[in-house]
Amino acid sequence: MKPGRVVAFIPSKYRDFLDEELTLIKTVYGSVDEVHIVRKPNTRTYIQKDKLEYLSRNPPQKLVVMDILKPSQVSNILREVNTEVVDRVMLILEIFAQHAGSREALLQIELARIKHMLPLIKDFIRRSKLGELAGFLGPGRYGYEKYYTYLRGRESRIRREIEEIRRVREVRRERRMREGVPHVAIAGYTCAGKTTLFNALTGKNMPVGPEPFTTLSPKTAKMDINGVHVVVTDTVGFIRDLPPEITEAFYATLEEITASDLIVLVVDSSKPKPRVVNEIESSMRVFNEIGVHGKPLLIALNKIDLVDNSVVNELTNDIAMLIGDSSKIIPISAEKRINLDKLKNEVVRTIKGL
Repeated sequence: MKPGRVVAFIPSKYRDFLDEELTLIKTVYGSVDEVHIVRKPNTRTYIQKDKLEYLSRNPPQKLVVMDILKPSQVSNILREVNTEVVDRVMLILEIFAQHAGSREALLQIELARIKHMLPLIKDFIRRSKLGELAGFLGPGRYGYEKYYTYLRGRESRIRREIEEIRRVREVRRERRMREGVPHVAIAGYTCAGKTTLFNALTGKNMPVGPEPFTTLSPKTAKMDINGVHVVVTDTVGFIRDLPPEITEAFYATLEEITASDLIVLVVDSSKPKPRVVNEIESSMRVFNEIGVHGKPLLIALNKIDLVDNSVVNELTNDIAMLIGDSSKIIPISAEKRINLDKLKNEVVRTIKGL
């Protein structure tokens, strides 16, 4: 159900990725009624004063800021505009919540939400003591302090439960390693076609869709490729400038990548070439941040059925310059089953060379 008028503020650094940013918002709210580009954020309110005055006269149902707001900025916006403020972190968490299908995913979402809310509540407590909060902002000093204490306790309980889930997964992973079964992790940006490739390789029928983050928890299946037994895992998708508190909360899912023997990085070749190259560079940074070093990497240049051969050749050459090995780039179409045998052969060749 559409939540009423939705107004979005997009930082100018995302101007070239405006369609992706709006897709994230529409995934939650269905549509966006107004879009404003923020060239120079106001240090106090993020949104410029003239825009805030306009919004105070015409308050929307949802005010979405596609950046990470400081607690003081959220408080100041609320003082000016009596409406719900959603920043980039909260929006992504709402998308996660829509697609969460496991206990682990739900816990990770709740943990990330708590980590994001605690500084905001601390700011509300400080302002309530100074008498700066308007009545509509909440229950006042003692209500906020009680809620803050509750959230800290809930945070500790969630961490313990996630650690137990992680421990069980580690036991299963060690069992696979003892059995000598190689582990292949499918990684890449959201909506690149990772789950479609997972289904094509394994014969599974996991949910796929154009909306971001259809996959939130790792999906694993055993399969046989040219006589070689492997375990294939479909992992959660990356997103540009993923907030650090979300990356930390979802470490248990990214852990499947760090424990793999081979990574297949799926890239959407139908995007403009600079964006493809940028996403590969960003993926490499994510690998580095989660502790992936020196693992074999194959790049599955997906959706080649949507572009000309000349575009595929140009992308292959540019990516080869980036990673230094053109043999590790396999143009495919997971949906149309194009070149899947070539990808399988390269997976087996790489695994046998370990």
